Amino acid sequence: MLALENSGASDSSVCTDDTAGVVLIHRQIRGRVINIWLVLTVALGAVIAVGDGLTRAPNLELESSPLQPFGYEPYHAALLLAGLTLPLMFAYARRARVSFTEGFFLWFTLCTTTYTRDFSYLRLPGTPLFVTDIVLVVLLASLYILPRAQKPQHPLALNIFLMLFVAAGLVSAARGFWGNGEPTLVLRDSALVVYAFFLLIGYQLFRNWSSIRTLAVWFLLGTVLNVLNGAAWFVAAPEQRRFVFPGIYVLVALAVVLMMMANRLIRKKAGWALAAVFFVGLLLANARSLFISLAIVLLSALLLRGLLRVKVGSVPLIRVLVSVSLLGCALVFLSVHVKAERDFATRVVEELESGTLHVGEDPTWQFRLVAWKEAWRRFEKSPLAGEGFGVPFTFGIWDNDARPHNTFLTVLYKMGLIGFLPLFGLLGYFFWRGLQCMHGNSKNRRVAFLQIGILAQLALCLFGSANLLLESPYLASLFWTVMGVDLGMIRRLDLEKLLRNYPACSRTNRVLAENEPVGQQLQHSP
Repeated sequence: MLALENSGASDSSVCTDDTAGVVLIHRQIRGRVINIWLVLTVALGAVIAVGDGLTRAPNLELESSPLQPFGYEPYHAALLLAGLTLPLMFAYARRARVSFTEGFFLWFTLCTTTYTRDFSYLRLPGTPLFVTDIVLVVLLASLYILPRAQKPQHPLALNIFLMLFVAAGLVSAARGFWGNGEPTLVLRDSALVVYAFFLLIGYQLFRNWSSIRTLAVWFLLGTVLNVLNGAAWFVAAPEQRRFVFPGIYVLVALAVVLMMMANRLIRKKAGWALAAVFFVGLLLANARSLFISLAIVLLSALLLRGLLRVKVGSVPLIRVLVSVSLLGCALVFLSVHVKAERDFATRVVEELESGTLHVGEDPTWQFRLVAWKEAWRRFEKSPLAGEGFGVPFTFGIWDNDARPHNTFLTVLYKMGLIGFLPLFGLLGYFFWRGLQCMHGNSKNRRVAFLQIGILAQLALCLFGSANLLLESPYLASLFWTVMGVDLGMIRRLDLEKLLRNYPACSRTNRVLAENEPVGQQLQHSP
């Protein structure tokens, strides 16, 4: 690899050095994704999640936002899970031969997907810093301040849109502090832009296919623990309206597993078991926006495969969808034979019917419509810069600062066009580059990972159109991370295509594609 650090290296000097190829192979050696420390971590997490669910009392205010942004008291089980699994995760990182920085983020992903709000709202006593803020600072310092190997450069469009978005956030925060905004609410609203830096973490941290697979495994396992916690809570308090909140990670996990099954990226038995667990979790979440989002995501998956002519996997996606639909019907049929399950299944069906067929009579959707009108009214008062951060979202029928339950409208009315347009441009750039890369790399089997990542991001965006997303640390952090990981996959797939077109690189293409610094040299070489 030392021979490749000269930016003026020719094709032959880059690709005929077998010694460099051997060095690169050793740089990419990683341990097994599943090892004894992963098993111990998940087993301990399952005990904590199930025990916590079985001892929980009904919580009728699960969905309501606290009156004070720093007044929410998380369940103690979230702190217990975080404290006990952190040393296990570092042991896992050493055994799996991944960096401690990556292991730290895997721990964060596990805890966030398991306990969502309860984990994210853990904070240092006497400070406004949540655990998500601490993780963000530690990871940024590790990636950009501490000495590291050469990092891949960010795409120019990404830098421009992200800087404009952050600049708009600074303007909105300044207006909130110097205007009529409440300081604590200004800090809360700043989450709209602060957590966007997780995009850079996802782009820089997960730089090879093995690390992406590892992240997917920990995400799925954390979501399984979330479902186990909800199922145990259902046993303890069946009168609760919903037991998995907010449920978006269950939706994403189900879509990921279905796409992995369709592309033979997961063993059949494991795939069916996970699909059953996540289908149950989707029912326990009992949110109509999730069911609608799932239908749109799966339809988009079918259309993308046809329009872009993506040939990944030999198992038709339609066959997997039909099979999972039958599995879901079987689970619902079995549930109606037990009274508690029958009552809950009836509530799920009634709420789904009310929210889709009788929208005009559904109070939840009517509240959203009124809230969206209020947000638009505030935007019209100051369309360029918005009203700024720190102003409570209270209006005629609501005084609990619930915000308009549409994350894009929240950005629009709080930050105005100077904040909304960079966000829209960033999302547009991401989806455009993603679809372009899928089409250009349709013959590469690894494009299936990008397709899954794009569908996951689509699911998050659909959820955010009727719920909080960028405003919440437990949602915004992984939303931006997924985008960063996807952009990294786009860059990697394009690099592999470039390497395949190098006639002198036939023996080392696969190794070079995994090495970011070498890829940069190839892109700039004549």
